[in-house]
Amino acid sequence: MTEQLSLFPDSALNLLDTPQDENIADLETAFNPVDEVFAALERFRRNPDFMELVRFIARFPNYSAFNGLLLYLQNPLATYVATARTWAQKHNRQPKRDAKPLAILAPMAPILFLFDIRDTEGVPVPSTLLRPREIDDQQLGKFYATTLHNAAIHGISVYEAALNSGEIDTVSRITPALRKKYQDLNLPRDTNYLIFIDKTLTLGGRYASLSHELGHIFCSHLGIDRHAWWPERGDLNIRGEEIEADSVAYLVCRRSGLRTNSEHFLLQFSETHQEIPLFSINAVIQAVNYIEDMGKHRWKAPKKRR
Repeated sequence: MTEQLSLFPDSALNLLDTPQDENIADLETAFNPVDEVFAALERFRRNPDFMELVRFIARFPNYSAFNGLLLYLQNPLATYVATARTWAQKHNRQPKRDAKPLAILAPMAPILFLFDIRDTEGVPVPSTLLRPREIDDQQLGKFYATTLHNAAIHGISVYEAALNSGEIDTVSRITPALRKKYQDLNLPRDTNYLIFIDKTLTLGGRYASLSHELGHIFCSHLGIDRHAWWPERGDLNIRGEEIEADSVAYLVCRRSGLRTNSEHFLLQFSETHQEIPLFSINAVIQAVNYIEDMGKHRWKAPKKRR
């Protein structure tokens, strides 16, 4: 939860709640192409379909969250994908005659073509190939520690504390008043954001909470600073912010092999609301990609700069 939120009554998140004479074309001025597709396809705003989308992206941790979205748009029934070369060399399988290649973006080339397992034939694959990724405490501890290190070089201070009853993990933009309130913490001079996490949580719970609060920052729910790589947004509301942060935490954790309460919160919302508010799926994907990178290696400087 963010302590410092900005409300914009003319939010682009609310465009589809306006009278019917509003045109979908108006969304082009408010969203990038990823968000434009998300806004234009009404089915994504039905909660069951949205949950299907985020679960799908979570099932493909070997590919970026953005590529997971591309795969879903092309074949929402895909279960395990690989290049024709990988199928042949690792699994002794090959694409069927009528197989449909799936295009994703590639780091060192414009695109890469993949084939779903159901579009291949050959030697049966082991059942372990289709099992969800799992993570042990040692791996998770390394992810958590590395993410904390990289958060610090972004000016994000994270403190684990025993929170009082009813208190929840929070993230705040540092202000002179807040720095004075927490002067006993001796915050570094370059601190821009302060995150409190309940130290009584399990390691998995603390990593999920950290991912959630970083999601608030990187989705621009607290604005930008001179070091921010994320864009300033004027299309925010509290409900949309929480869905974005929950989606970020869910995807980061499930793609790493960790189950969290974020899925419970998303499911709880879906059970009480037929539709979700329009929000930025692009902001969610960008935040997921960056937080995942933050857990891989210790950086000497932020990986991305404005």
